[in-house]
Amino acid sequence: MIAAMLRRSVPLMLILALSDALDTAQATDETAYGAWTVRCEEVDSDGQPDCIMYQNLVMRTGGQPVLQISVGFAPPDNQPTVVLNLPLGIYLPPGIGIRIDDTPPARFPVERCDPDGCQAVMKLRDTTVAQLRGGRKLEIEFHDGERQPLEMPLSLDGFGAAFDAVAD
Repeated sequence: MIAAMLRRSVPLMLILALSDALDTAQATDETAYGAWTVRCEEVDSDGQPDCIMYQNLVMRTGGQPVLQISVGFAPPDNQPTVVLNLPLGIYLPPGIGIRIDDTPPARFPVERCDPDGCQAVMKLRDTTVAQLRGGRKLEIEFHDGERQPLEMPLSLDGFGAAFDAVAD
């Protein structure tokens, strides 16, 4: 049972480590594609840059981070993976809702919370990537500490070009 838990946890830990490393390390390359930014960092032994695409939402007053969405390709299957970073103090049981344009929301659990915030991780299927490429807006829904739903709008402008840049 422990071995099975470790097999499931290792890919999550790797993408979270990559996301954290790219947040704290000096980026070797950062390029904007519409509302998305692609950040690349040389972190692997073969000298190839590891890249993620991301978008941040911050409060207008004070600049406090509210949400960060990152997309990258996580080992071992190299499947596109989303990591959502959310603030501490959110209500966890409903999880996270993801809505592309006017489609019904897909629900995902919050994977973990640590002193830096809470994270939800999900793999992207080809059909979802196609919807994101053709969409206009992405809404992330979570609940605040008083159990009230919050919907955070994100632009999908530039998603396709940023995804292609990360996939290369």
